[in-house]
This record gives sequence, structure tokens and C-alpha cells, in this order.
Amino acid sequence: MLFKLHNLVRPRRNKMAAKDVTENSDKMFGPLTFDETKYNQLVGNTETKCLLCEDIFNLGLSLPLFLSHIFDVHNVVIEGVQNIENLHEYILYWRNKFKCSPLEQIIPSVNVDSTGQRYFLLSTLLKEDKELRHKLKLDYALKVQEFERNDKSYIRQCLFCRLMFEGTRPDYLEHLSAQHNLQLGNPQNLVYIEELVDIIDKKIGDLQCLYCEKTFPDRNILKEHMRKKLHKRINPQNTAYDKYYIVNYLEADKTWQAIQQEDDRYAISRGAEANSDEEYSDWNEEQDQITCLFCQTRDTNINMLCLHMEGDHEFDFVQLTQDMDFYQKIKLVNYIRRQTHRNKCAFCDLTCDNLDHLENHLAKAKHCRIPERKVFDQPEFYFPTYENDAFLYYIDDVD
Repeated sequence: MLFKLHNLVRPRRNKMAAKDVTENSDKMFGPLTFDETKYNQLVGNTETKCLLCEDIFNLGLSLPLFLSHIFDVHNVVIEGVQNIENLHEYILYWRNKFKCSPLEQIIPSVNVDSTGQRYFLLSTLLKEDKELRHKLKLDYALKVQEFERNDKSYIRQCLFCRLMFEGTRPDYLEHLSAQHNLQLGNPQNLVYIEELVDIIDKKIGDLQCLYCEKTFPDRNILKEHMRKKLHKRINPQNTAYDKYYIVNYLEADKTWQAIQQEDDRYAISRGAEANSDEEYSDWNEEQDQITCLFCQTRDTNINMLCLHMEGDHEFDFVQLTQDMDFYQKIKLVNYIRRQTHRNKCAFCDLTCDNLDHLENHLAKAKHCRIPERKVFDQPEFYFPTYENDAFLYYIDDVD
């Protein structure tokens, strides 16, 4: 544990901390440093009070000063501070926490040198800290996604033709899909779109196939290869792309592959021959299979499925959602899907051991019901729990 802590927080000391190193060379660790320019773009010039005192710091302009302060004055180190999406909110959370309970009761201390000096590490080793970082990361990604949906000032030349596009980023992706058959997945699931497009642009510029990632001698051969092999899509096994799909932010330490493996109702088989006609035939057949919100019943007709829910679960989707707009219905479906995936009741939030126990609870308690609107009418439920949830495709077709 001591070795891990030492390597976790040992810094490249900045100029402001250089004096400390000279005066006390046996210090084993201190505040981390990183590219301030990138961080300024994320947090801006935010005035923030220290975790444990009334000193105020501008995180955008003087983050190294803040890190040196909490290290030298309070013996506190924050692990991976450069990876915290909203450091201001992170600090505010712990500041309020430390007002209620002493630092020593919340964070374990470690002696790392011969002086017997204790240091306190705020890290993901602490469950509360890990959950906080995940929440901030998800909230930040949702804010970015909302901005990308609404910002109409995006200007960029098409990757494949001479069109100079102006509009929203999702509309730009729609052009790439409709006109050039570039398939990046559901636009509602994408985030940090401009960065993703930059990566695709660079790969094409380097004459590298997006899917198999092989390099070709010239652009025409690359284009013909991607067209014939149906490789105008990214490689789903390349984890470098996980950042750009909001589904990967749903649960800490879980990717879309893990989510699919946990719920085989939505799992898509991935054989060795990824581009075989059989795979695409099977995939097309599954496209119209709509899954019930409360059990594993499936149907190709949304109205027949709604009749099933009304008869078997006493859940009249049309009647219960008649005063909701389209987006509220979308959020309701995504909320119920999320709860079911977690084996939780969508109405009372009870956690069950497995899907069978959940279905028994719903039937006995008659909890196939809609909770208060404020529970599901949240921005986080704009995007689907499952990328290929056919219920969402036909939600407007319910009679």
C-alpha cells in the first residue's frame, strides 16, 4: 500500500514548489502538475475556497498554488486531480463534508517519511470519492452533449466532399452518415464530437482504415477498401473511442461491452467474421424486435407490445403518457430501462437480487407504474440505456 501511494502521488514539482524540495529533500511526494492550458478550458477562472480554510484560489490561473497550499499547509494530496472534470464542485463537496466531520475521521492517513508526518490522500480508493468523481464526470459529459446539440455555430468542411457545413454537430454527423455512409452509431449517444471527428480526419489523412486500422498506399485505395468491406465505421474493440459514447459514462468502471454482457436481451454477438452477410442479416432481423419495459417479452409490433404491457403488467402506456411530450416519453423509457438493468423497481427504487425477483416484486406490489415526473424528467435520461432500443424508434407509432 505504501509503495502504491508513493508512486501514485510523486510529482514533477513545479517552480513554486522547487523551494520546498531544496529545503526538505526527503519529502516523498507533493502536489501534482499538468498542462494548465487544457485545464483552463474546462474550469475557467473559478474562485474557490480551500478544502480546510478560508483562503481563496483561482483554479484556472493558479492551480499549482492551490495544490501546493493544501499539501504544505494541510498535508492533503488529491490523486489524479487533472482527471476531475469539475474541480470546483469536487472541492466544494469535500469542504462541506469536512465542516461536519474532521478530516481524520473521513480520510485515512499515512506516514511516508522518517519525520512521522501524516499525509491525507483524497483518491478513488475511498468509495465516496470514487462515486463523486464519476458523478461529476457524467454531469460534465451531459453538459457538453447538451451544448453540442444546441450550438448552431459549428463550421467544418466535410471529411469526404467539399461541402463547408454550418449548423449543429449532430447535423454534421447526419451529413456524414446520409451522404457518405460513415456509421458512428446513434448520434444521441455521442459526446465530444469535434474531438472524435478530428481523430477520424487524422486517420483518413494517414491513409488508415477506421475499422481494421490497416494502412493503405493512397486515398483512393483506402476509400475503395472501406466501401467494399463496409469499414466506414469505427472499431468497437478499440477502447480509445469509449470516451466519445455517453453509454460508457453510465456506471463507474463499466463499458458498453460489460453492460451488454450483463443483459443478454440486448447483447449482439460478435463473431470472428465481423462483416459476414450472416451477421448483417441477423442484425437486420433484430432491429424490429421491441422488448417489453418490464419483462423479456418481445414483439415486432409496438402496438401489440403495448397491449401485452396493458394486459400482463396493467401498464397502459398510451393512457399514462398522454400528457407527456415526445422527449418526456423518451426519458421515461430510458429511466425504466436503466432501473430494470440495475434490478431496481422503477416506482419505489427497491433493489432486487436479479431480474426474476424484480419481476415478482413488480407483479405482487403492482409497481408497474410511473413515479413522480421529477424522478425521470432529467437530462441524463435523454440518451438510451441500450443503443439499439427499438422501443424508442417506434414510440411515436403507438396508437
